[in-house]
Amino acid sequence: MMGAGAHADELTESEFFGESNGADDSYVIEDSPEYSFENDKSFKREDNFFDSNFNDLKISDSRSYTSSPRRRERLQDSQNRLKLDRDYFYGILSDIEYTATSPLRWDDSDWMTAGLVAGGTGLLFILDEEIRDGFEDNRSSTTDDVSEFFERFGNGAISLPALGAFYLYGYYGENAKAERTALIAAESFLVTGLFTTVLKVAAGRHRPSTGDSSTSFDGFTTDHGSFPSGHTSTVFAIATVIANEYEDTPFIKPISYGIATLTGLSRINDEKHWASDVFLGAALGYFTSKTLLRLHSNKKGQHFTIYPRADRNGGGIVLGKRF
Repeated sequence: MMGAGAHADELTESEFFGESNGADDSYVIEDSPEYSFENDKSFKREDNFFDSNFNDLKISDSRSYTSSPRRRERLQDSQNRLKLDRDYFYGILSDIEYTATSPLRWDDSDWMTAGLVAGGTGLLFILDEEIRDGFEDNRSSTTDDVSEFFERFGNGAISLPALGAFYLYGYYGENAKAERTALIAAESFLVTGLFTTVLKVAAGRHRPSTGDSSTSFDGFTTDHGSFPSGHTSTVFAIATVIANEYEDTPFIKPISYGIATLTGLSRINDEKHWASDVFLGAALGYFTSKTLLRLHSNKKGQHFTIYPRADRNGGGIVLGKRF
């Protein structure tokens, strides 16, 4: 049924049509029956396709496969590799625009989620001062030490160099997943930080440490920047990327989100932020990273093309998949 030794890479779509379509994966279904015309102009087929064994129908994949799950995973990671080059930085700019305009493309479920976030923020806004008082009553040297430790995870002066080190580990260790995770996490940190700063300036909310009420908003000022929490938004941005990229690794999700949550609580303990600041910051970091992860998974979308194929070994059709 299938021409011996025939693979999708012997005749690409670009060679067939004379143009490039960028197909990465090709699946070939081939059939090479012989046909003849007799004097009565009737059409005769030398072999009967429908009488052949259906199991003879084969699908040829031009990708390399291995029986080792670890090697298959490394092969898949290499195919999804993200590089630190000019396109990466240009991509950040386009991703900022796309993410900022995402509400224009939201469906009903997205607006429902946004409503739940707004409702949760509003509820905590009512309880902000009561929650602050509760943290003050239970504050001790132990809670201060714990807060000091977890505050570092939301500090850009520490988290960004850590991501840089993780990228170098992936680069020199030929670990494509580590490279990709570090670069997407760094982008998520930067994009989330930008959105957080804009909201801080627009709100101008006073921090709990000032002694002012939770309803003190100046608006459009850099003097007060409590709403939302920058430490919380950026640490949740990084945690979301790590939890997503290493979702198959045991305990990664609870560890990542656990660290992020404790970082947010440390900001309340230290009277740097109100509870509503922390809640909105966490939501902002989480959903911004989810949007960026979807973009990096399939920025151009999946495109499928079907076209005929013929060579000395026979003929058939090619299903090409391009990302």
